[in-house]
Amino acid sequence: MNIVASGARYRVIDDFLPANELAEIRSLMKRRRFEEVASVIYPETDGHAFRSRGAVLRQDTGAPTAASREQDAQPAAFRTILGELGAHPDMFGVPGEDWSSVGFSFWQYPAGSRLGWHNDVATGRLGEFVFFLHEEWRASWAGELVILDADPEAVDVDTTGMSAMEAVEAKASMASHALTAIVPKPNRLVLVQEGTIHCINRVDPTAGTTLRQTMTGFVAGAAPEPGQRSVDRLTSLLGSA
Repeated sequence: MNIVASGARYRVIDDFLPANELAEIRSLMKRRRFEEVASVIYPETDGHAFRSRGAVLRQDTGAPTAASREQDAQPAAFRTILGELGAHPDMFGVPGEDWSSVGFSFWQYPAGSRLGWHNDVATGRLGEFVFFLHEEWRASWAGELVILDADPEAVDVDTTGMSAMEAVEAKASMASHALTAIVPKPNRLVLVQEGTIHCINRVDPTAGTTLRQTMTGFVAGAAPEPGQRSVDRLTSLLGSA
């Protein structure tokens, strides 16, 4: 693995997983059930995507517990991801002190779909990662992750009368900083700091039946409550059909 690009609010790591771990996580993704979902940004124009149910990886740091034993049983790919997130304290803070869990889902974007400009701000969230899992991707198929590598609060735009989403896009459109487009290259990991304005460019029709496939997750200060119904246990992820 090697860092091929970085900025104030993002990092791009290529050849992230060794072949055996990449095959392992792709196999897990293929065993998941996916639900077709409308965009939460611009449902009328973004198009649809497919999302798996979520799972949580815990970052345990104390004496052995049931939770830490579960972590020890995680696939090597998950341990590698957790380790890499912990290796960037300048972006996410120190694992076990500033953050304790990573929630993620698998996503699939078909030709014709995109995700409009947004910034993924949420209480306790420190940042996110996007890991590209499709086996092939051509640059002409688009679907880039586009980032505004600037503090959103420092972008001076009059957003009077705009909705929250309109204000975010206005900042991306008017900022003096050049936008950064990251091609969804297979086995590429992208780390993004919390609050960063970004979007997913529309997947070109020439992609045909090829799906833009990712494992997308968020680094958070605390794990969700065990009873939260919308989240699967890691053991459920491993045993799903």
